[in-house]
Amino acid sequence: MILNPFRLYRRWQRLEREALEEAQLARRRHGDEAAWALKVKLADPQLTRWGRKVLKRAVQLL
Repeated sequence: MILNPFRLYRRWQRLEREALEEAQLARRRHGDEAAWALKVKLADPQLTRWGRKVLKRAVQLL
């Protein structure tokens, strides 16, 4: 398998973009308790691997 650096970079950009959107939405919705709300959302067992990555990054951004 050959790794495509452009594809990896675009995937990383998408992760950052979605995490920032999620963090902003949580901040608007929950205020100072946004990080706590995202951690609760992270505990959902039906969350996909991509969703977990996005939420973990959003918690880091907060």
